[in-house]
Amino acid sequence: MSSKQRDWRFELLRIFSMLLIVATHYFASDNWAVHTDPARAGSWAASAHDSLIMTGQIGVTLFVLISAYFLSTSTHSPIPRMIKLWVQVVVYTAGIYIIYIAIIVARGHKPTFLTIRNTLAAVFPVTMGTYWFISAFFVMMALAPFINVLAEHLTKRNFLLLTGITIWVTFIWRILNPLTLQYFTDIGYFVSLYLIGSVIRRYSELIPTIRFWIVFPVILICFALCTVGTHIVRSGAHIITELGYPSNLFTAGSGASPIFAVIIGTVIFIWVAQTKPLEHSSILGRIVLAISPATLGVYLIHENFIVKQYLWSFVFRVPEPPSILSKMVIAPMEIITLYIVLLAASWGIHSLIINPLLSILKPKLTKIR
Repeated sequence: MSSKQRDWRFELLRIFSMLLIVATHYFASDNWAVHTDPARAGSWAASAHDSLIMTGQIGVTLFVLISAYFLSTSTHSPIPRMIKLWVQVVVYTAGIYIIYIAIIVARGHKPTFLTIRNTLAAVFPVTMGTYWFISAFFVMMALAPFINVLAEHLTKRNFLLLTGITIWVTFIWRILNPLTLQYFTDIGYFVSLYLIGSVIRRYSELIPTIRFWIVFPVILICFALCTVGTHIVRSGAHIITELGYPSNLFTAGSGASPIFAVIIGTVIFIWVAQTKPLEHSSILGRIVLAISPATLGVYLIHENFIVKQYLWSFVFRVPEPPSILSKMVIAPMEIITLYIVLLAASWGIHSLIINPLLSILKPKLTKIR
């Protein structure tokens, strides 16, 4: 979409979603004792801390729902969008890889990092699963037109039933029987979110009105349930161990079923979608529309398999904040500061490299329908 066509409510939400994703990686990598000390693993504080990692899945939910909301009524070929995504990802992965190898060689070190696997991960990031999010998102875009055709030919009742079944199999079944790991995959996760976004777009009359005073309690309740659930599965009770519940079941990562994050993200998205469209000509609107295309680059930088090992070591080179109050002040400040730096770097790369490349490809991509 062009800037004139984009609604900056959703672009601001996209920017916010990436902030949440940065936050989850911050909490997953911090040096706080409640996170790193095995003796505290079963404490309520550890469960609450791990529940903060759920914020990234809220961000993922929002990011995918935004795309699903608009793609669900699209009749165009997904190939141009997929090519644009592939170009952006390769610019970051291959670029960072080349720069890293060049620095290692320039410093006189042996480039042991230069392996076939790492080279393939840099040159073919989507196929090699260099970023789980990108690979799943890429497949979701490829499947989107077929899901749209299915939605057009199904009755409202049957499409809602299909969505409900998919949500049950993807999220709820995982909680009821965590040993059936094959039923939760990254692609299934994103297809489920796509169906939710499609329902919100196609059947808005069925969606109850969401106000902010509803959003905030939903966030608190889901966070509390996530904390309690995490504490229970970490308790080491015999039945929990026998059933095979992973400690991160309700948060994020391998083995998780991020149902609470999906609920929060969906409620926030509906609230934003139901608000009155805002003027594009406002100063804030123009700023949002200018920087939102660079949002994906934040993810591609800080989750890069080379960058992240150095990034978090640098961020957490300082001692842990001494109190809960200091953590509540310092953590948001560090997350926001890091996000602004990453967004600025991404915007520069997008303006100087990505946009010129996409401009060259645009004439050929417009011919694909």
